[in-house]
Amino acid sequence: MPSRHRRRRSGDGSSRGGTAPEPEPGSPPVVRALRQRGIPASDCAGESRTLLPYLSSPEDRESLYGLLHSYAFRLFLRDILALRDRYQPERLGPFFSPDSVERMARQVERLGLIRRMRGGKIRLLAEAVTDFGDTFEWFVAETLRREFAADVLWGVTIPGLPCGGDFDILALVAGKLLYLETKTSPPKHIEQKEVSAFLSRVKTLSPDFAVILVDTHLRMKDKLVPLLSEGLRAEGMTDGEMARVEKETFSWERRIYLTNAKRDIASNLSVCLRDYFLDRFFS
Repeated sequence: MPSRHRRRRSGDGSSRGGTAPEPEPGSPPVVRALRQRGIPASDCAGESRTLLPYLSSPEDRESLYGLLHSYAFRLFLRDILALRDRYQPERLGPFFSPDSVERMARQVERLGLIRRMRGGKIRLLAEAVTDFGDTFEWFVAETLRREFAADVLWGVTIPGLPCGGDFDILALVAGKLLYLETKTSPPKHIEQKEVSAFLSRVKTLSPDFAVILVDTHLRMKDKLVPLLSEGLRAEGMTDGEMARVEKETFSWERRIYLTNAKRDIASNLSVCLRDYFLDRFFS
């Protein structure tokens, strides 16, 4: 098992109140944007809770990034991490065919993340990885960086904020600060307290816009749109209704977006970005 990485520092945290220190030369643009908001430092999660340390080469890293574009492959990885040594192909449910399970198992084994054994069982080699969440954050951050030329930090902790200070992804897109929250749980497992915590972080940080991205092909309208509307009204917004932008992408006042992974993640993020940036000139 690879050694656990220490958390990366993206700021020295030496300031105690007052004016934030000057950004260090070469500081990431997102760190500079935070300091311009009076936030002197932030921590970024290292890769130790992701699958990345278990990959043996940069080529394997690229292979994993490419495979993660597939929703079925993400579900497969998620189930492996949940079932671990209890994994059996038949436990994956009707979403997967035997041929697709065999194909994805071979792909994951080639990456060195599992070892397949007799009887269809596996041994998970990424023993320290407890869930898929951090790996998914990395993948979405990489998508923003590669597909939209964004400056990105992920797994960000900003100490001292009343909202708790944990932000999945912070990015600068066309000079605007984006806060993106990722969810790998299906909608039925996302509760009001999680949505309220997201809105609390939005209120405290005051990014230019924010997105909740749920890694599912299920509808947003049934549960998550009402949860967000209820949360917005609890924050004092009398009109907390979410408007449909396109298919399963919704918006509140073109400032907060909710979308899923159906079609693909990059396409749905593009819908959010177009809606936020375009057709504002005479608004």
